[in-house]
Amino acid sequence: MRLVPLFADLAVEDLALLLEGAVPLRLPHRHTLFRPGQPAEKLYVVLDGHVELARQIGRRRSVIEVAGRDGLIGDEAVFGAGCHDTGARVLAGAALLAIPAPPFRTRLAARPDLMRQMLATMSLRLRAMLRQIADLKLKSTAQRLGGFLLTLTGAEEGAARLRFPYDKQVVAEQLGMQPESLSRALARLTAIGVTLAADGAVQVEDLARLRSFCAEEDEP
Repeated sequence: MRLVPLFADLAVEDLALLLEGAVPLRLPHRHTLFRPGQPAEKLYVVLDGHVELARQIGRRRSVIEVAGRDGLIGDEAVFGAGCHDTGARVLAGAALLAIPAPPFRTRLAARPDLMRQMLATMSLRLRAMLRQIADLKLKSTAQRLGGFLLTLTGAEEGAARLRFPYDKQVVAEQLGMQPESLSRALARLTAIGVTLAADGAVQVEDLARLRSFCAEEDEP
């Protein structure tokens, strides 16, 4: 839990207080955590795997966020109106920590210092989402896909062999494009040494070149 930004700087006793009653869960692919409009009864921490947050209006579906390891699920509802604005489902199986929301809020309210720390952490997450929105508006589909691929490795340069962590359709929705647009974007990346292998892995010849392409204001 020390790796989760929300809890990173807490003293051991404070962390134990806030996590009292928390339960670890191992959930299968496509398991629904909650649906839009449901009361926020738990705050979830992703220990392993991925959880998709999405909204659906009619036949149109939009992936708001895919939370990975150390990510928080349901915090906007737990700390806000008390009801979920989005739905959440597990992708390809995940391990989570479920923290009961009512006692968590009560304990937090009694500690303004902890509340300020958590607000600061949530502010950082908001800024990250604003950057994501800016990328959706300003970057091409190929640049968006390239930026996503770069998040799959901690390396800064050299070659890399990467795998999509969940279904490519979800990746496309996360990046604000149709599945066929993702395929075309991947094809465009072949010009800078990004290719799809027969086993589904993505081979990147030069991470620095891909990073430079994603940072360009105009496509070549």
